[in-house]
Amino acid sequence: MTTFTESRAGLPDDPLRAASPPPPVDATDPHPESAPAIAAGFEVRVQHAPIDAGAELAPIVRNPNVGAVVNFLGVVRKEGDVDDVVALEVEHYPTMTEQALWSIVEEATARWRLEAVRIVHRVGRIPLGQPVVLVVVAAAHRASAFDACEFLMDFLKTHAPFWKKEIRHDGESGWVEAKAHDDLAMRRWG
Repeated sequence: MTTFTESRAGLPDDPLRAASPPPPVDATDPHPESAPAIAAGFEVRVQHAPIDAGAELAPIVRNPNVGAVVNFLGVVRKEGDVDDVVALEVEHYPTMTEQALWSIVEEATARWRLEAVRIVHRVGRIPLGQPVVLVVVAAAHRASAFDACEFLMDFLKTHAPFWKKEIRHDGESGWVEAKAHDDLAMRRWG
């Protein structure tokens, strides 16, 4: 496990695409996870465990400087690149993923005055209807919180090194392809 709390600058020039197979990982660790990267209200975590949105939000809303909390909870849906999805298999490249997530949190805090950011992303097999990702952004005012949350999600969809495979009811599967509309959404941030 690795903890990231120091500065991580820059994003890769050639981001990994979601449809590419993942790079090899340490085969001796069947469940590579990251320790949370925490710095003064800012946290990045990759985990196998289910996401408890209420528990993740609770400490953030208690901050007396917070006037707005915006969150995005992405869940496994039935219709995706393949029909009749029953689960999503999410893989990542430990350390690289956390570094990429931390760098975009730093970019968001450079653009907006934020009180807290929390990104929790699951890996492994995730059943239909279960959360895959939670992004929480807290600020004194709603405009900053909304904009930063949307910015973070656009980054996650286009640059974060996760690989997703949709599993159908019959056991067939397929890698999730990168979407042109996600790339277009990310371009608006410059």
